[in-house]
Amino acid sequence: MPRKKTTFPYPFSKNGRHGSIYKCADGKFKTHFMFAHEAKQNTFATFDKALEFLAKEFDKLDTDLSESESQFPLSRDRKHYFELEQKLKQESDNASLWQAVDFYIAHHRRKKLVPLSVKDCCDKFIQSRIANNTSSSQIKNLKKHCGRFAKTFGSRKIHEIDAGEIQQWFDSQIDNRTQKAWQPKTKKNYRGSLVAMSLYARKTLKAIPENGEETEFQKIAAPKKRTNLPVEIYSPEEITKLLHTAIKKDIDLIPILVLGGFMGLRPAEAHGEDVDRDRLRWDHFVWKDNFLPVYGQKVNSKATRDVPIPANALAWLSPFKKLKGQIWELKSAFDGRYSTLKKNAGVRDIYDGLRHSYCSYRYRILKGNVDQVADEMGNSREEVMRSYRRNVTDRQAIAWFAIKPPANYAKSIKAVLDSRQAT
Repeated sequence: MPRKKTTFPYPFSKNGRHGSIYKCADGKFKTHFMFAHEAKQNTFATFDKALEFLAKEFDKLDTDLSESESQFPLSRDRKHYFELEQKLKQESDNASLWQAVDFYIAHHRRKKLVPLSVKDCCDKFIQSRIANNTSSSQIKNLKKHCGRFAKTFGSRKIHEIDAGEIQQWFDSQIDNRTQKAWQPKTKKNYRGSLVAMSLYARKTLKAIPENGEETEFQKIAAPKKRTNLPVEIYSPEEITKLLHTAIKKDIDLIPILVLGGFMGLRPAEAHGEDVDRDRLRWDHFVWKDNFLPVYGQKVNSKATRDVPIPANALAWLSPFKKLKGQIWELKSAFDGRYSTLKKNAGVRDIYDGLRHSYCSYRYRILKGNVDQVADEMGNSREEVMRSYRRNVTDRQAIAWFAIKPPANYAKSIKAVLDSRQAT
C-alpha cells in the first residue's frame, strides 16, 4: 500500500527490474517500464491496481522462459558486456549495445539481396517505365542517361559501387558537342535518372540492400545551377547564314529555324520529335490574323498560347503556306540534320540557341515587358529572366527581326516543292 504522501512519478523496482507509475490528469494511473528497448505502458483506475500490475508483470518476465535469461543464455560474463557497452558510448556518440546489434543486422541482412549488374538494373528499370506509359521523351532521356553510365559500370554489381566512384564518373564526363566538362544542368538531369534507377533497383529488384540509408547514387549532391552566367545567343549574321545555307542544302529546316528564331517555339514544339502530343501542322496557322496557337505546352498552367507571326517570319514561311499536314514529318532526324546545317554554315552550336535568341531580341523590342514575352514563349517570368541576354542593343534586336529572304527565295522554294509533288 502506498504511503499517505505519495509523489509522482512513483518508482517501483522488483527482481532487478524498474518501472514507474504516473498520475494522469483525469485521476487515472499509468504504468511504464522498458523491456527489450520497447516502452510498455498500461492505464488503471486506481494506484493499487497499477502497483499490483507491475509486481505481477515483473514476476512474469522472470518465470516465463520465452522472456527469461535462461532462454537466451549469455556466452560471456556480465562484465564483458558492460565493457562493450562502455566502449560504444565512448567511441560512437553514446550508442548502446542494442543499437549496435540493430545496426549490424540492418547492414548485413543479405538474405533478400539479389545481386544484379548495373546493366540489368538499367534495362529492367526502363522496361518498367515503358510498361507504365512514361512519355517517349522521358524514355529517350532515361536510355541516354542510364546507357552512358552502363558503358562504364555495366558489368559491375550495383550494390558494390560506392558514391566515390559515382562522383568520379560525373566529374570525368565531357560534353560530346563542346568537348567541355558537363554543365550543372546536365549533371542534375543525369543524377535524377540514376537516382530513380537505384531506388527501383532497391525497392523492386532487391539488388541494393535495405540499410536505412540513402543509396550511393542519392549521396551524390545535386549540383547547383549557376544563374549568373550570360546566355549564349545567335547574332543576326549567324541566323542569316543558317537560313541561306538551308535554302541551298535542306529547305525542310527553314520552317523550324523560323519557328524557333523568329517566333520562340521550343524545338519539340516546332518539329515534334519524341513528344507525346500531336505534331504542329500547317493548318494550325491563322494566316489572316498572323498568329499561331500552340497547344500542349511544357508549363501546365499555360494550356494554350497565341504566338504572333512577325513580318519577316511570314516572308520566310509564305512559300510553304500551301502545304498540308505536319510541318516536320520525319521520325527522328532533326538533331542530325540541324547539326550538319550548322557545320556547313560555319555557325556555333548553342544549346536552345534559336529560342534563347528570340527571347533576348524580343525582350528588347518590347522594352522589357517580361509578362508579354513570358506569354508568347509559354514560360514563367522567372524562366524568361534566366533565358535572355541582357546586353542586347536596340540595333541588334531590330536587325534580327528585319532578316528577310533573298529576292529569288520564293521561286527557289516553289521549284523544290513542285518537284517533290510531281515525284
